Amino acid sequence: MEQTSIILVWLAYLLYAAAFAVFVIGFFTQRPWANRLGLIVAAAGPLAHTVGLILRGVEAGRFPFVGLYESMVLVAWAIVLVWHVLESFTKLKAIGLYVMPVVLVLLTVALMAYDPPAGLVPVLRSDIVVVHVIVMLVAIGCLYVAGGAAIIYLIEERLLRRRKTGGVLGRLPSLAALDRLIYHATLLGLPFLTMGMAAGVIRAETFRVQGWVTDPMVLLSAAAWVVYLALIAGRVRGDWSGRAVSWLAVMGLVLLLVIRFAAVPYLSGFHTFGA
Repeated sequence: MEQTSIILVWLAYLLYAAAFAVFVIGFFTQRPWANRLGLIVAAAGPLAHTVGLILRGVEAGRFPFVGLYESMVLVAWAIVLVWHVLESFTKLKAIGLYVMPVVLVLLTVALMAYDPPAGLVPVLRSDIVVVHVIVMLVAIGCLYVAGGAAIIYLIEERLLRRRKTGGVLGRLPSLAALDRLIYHATLLGLPFLTMGMAAGVIRAETFRVQGWVTDPMVLLSAAAWVVYLALIAGRVRGDWSGRAVSWLAVMGLVLLLVIRFAAVPYLSGFHTFGA
């Protein structure tokens, strides 16, 4: 079963890579069929991805979130699903062009770090931990997409200020469309981030985890939450320009990346998942 699981994850990886290649062709040739084909290929990826995760969970006898391999596969899965949802709402056809590379990088890291299913330390064998992980996954998927859109916004805005128009720039979404995407992705992700943090607090209090308030991951998560709240508040009130909103989204993305790649594996005292 585990062999089938890893084969399906590899299949998803190859489908995403093929979809990205087709998106690139569509971007530079402006052929409508390329984007449609890319979406079809990309839609097959989540199917293999999902079944691969389910089989991994069945083999492990738990929700698959332990270790670098499982966490990266899960985050990539969440980003793909959020991308499909946001694209259906925003109708922005270029989202896949910059979402797919992120997904491919995450899956590359996952496949390089593959390890057999491991058990859980006793303190993590609870439903509240699963709830925490699931809602945080949705939040991360949304906020990674917002951060990616913000990077594209800042690049495009800088080129426009230098009066560089046409060419590749003319094929990118408008600044207004990117601004809406950043706002909607953050608006969707912030409630899930809030619920995930609340579930984490409940878990820490329930199991009487010592020193969780000053844990680096908790402090960084709180900082990210404040950044995203400021983004939404400023956008709703009209206090922030699209450029300011984009910088806040990038700041939040940097904090999330530091959390995942520094705080979780090296700094956090109670985010060790393996038995």
